[in-house]
Amino acid sequence: MTTAEMLRELPAGDSRSLPMLDRIAEGLRAQGEDVEVVYNARRDVFRIVPREQVAP
Repeated sequence: MTTAEMLRELPAGDSRSLPMLDRIAEGLRAQGEDVEVVYNARRDVFRIVPREQVAP
């Protein structure tokens, strides 16, 4: 497992976090995973989660 595959959460205060997670999510989708990048306000982080966990 690569570092990118393990990295699924980054702090929201870092301007590099969202673009980095977006690229990782694109790679995961290309491998067949159904994922989205979401913001968790309680923890102030961006996370990659399975799409089924995302509220409609």
